[in-house]
Amino acid sequence: MKVTAPEVPTVHSLHEICSAVRQANCGHCWQVPGKPCTLEGDHVARFGRAMRRGLITGPDLIAVLQVLDAFTNTTIVRDVPDGAQ
Repeated sequence: MKVTAPEVPTVHSLHEICSAVRQANCGHCWQVPGKPCTLEGDHVARFGRAMRRGLITGPDLIAVLQVLDAFTNTTIVRDVPDGAQ
């Protein structure tokens, strides 16, 4: 019997994740798809909705949330264009 290790899940860049998240409406402020929640970024609530709708993966969501010290549904996640620090 051949035993293989499970594949390591691929995590997209923050910019790709934020772009995908904007395909869902926000569950906090009800911003429509295609527009950010605020000028600074999007609410964490929108990321959860996007994951439940299959727009981002669980590992994508974890990658975004694990860099936050603490968060609520109203916490803003700032989009960073690809290549920016």
